[in-house]
Amino acid sequence: MNVSIVSRDEIKLVGIKVVGRRSELSHRVPLAWLEHLSRLDELPGVVDRDVFHGCVPGSDHEQPGDDPVYQYWATTEVRVLDGVPEGLKALTIPARDYAMTPVQGTADAINAAYGRLANWLQSEGRRSAPAAYVLERYGQRRQPVTPPYERFDYELLTPLAP
Repeated sequence: MNVSIVSRDEIKLVGIKVVGRRSELSHRVPLAWLEHLSRLDELPGVVDRDVFHGCVPGSDHEQPGDDPVYQYWATTEVRVLDGVPEGLKALTIPARDYAMTPVQGTADAINAAYGRLANWLQSEGRRSAPAAYVLERYGQRRQPVTPPYERFDYELLTPLAP
């Protein structure tokens, strides 16, 4: 099924938080990534300048309706949260286990990856942790976070309930 369990230590992130309806995010998230990258040199203690995290509260994926409101964070991992530049926000993700699967291909691969994780959770008798953040981990060498998005190649990590 191409799903694995990975453990992550605490992650300190700094970036831009976008809030909007799902239908709006396809326009607003790329703008957030462009702004975030333009400010990357302002961030002290960047862990890896080629790795980025998109973060969404797990509970956002459980909302009813066709066009719910989501929070999306376009972020970079830093060593410490001292000196966060004005206009950017800090986010700390506690250590935890995740179910991870790749997202590779066209836009259809995104929904397929979420479906793969849901099927895996059910078949393994596991649950996601809706109070925690779902992570998208981008390596710039595999897929830039900036548009155009013709092909996708990143990891999707769903937080597991203990």
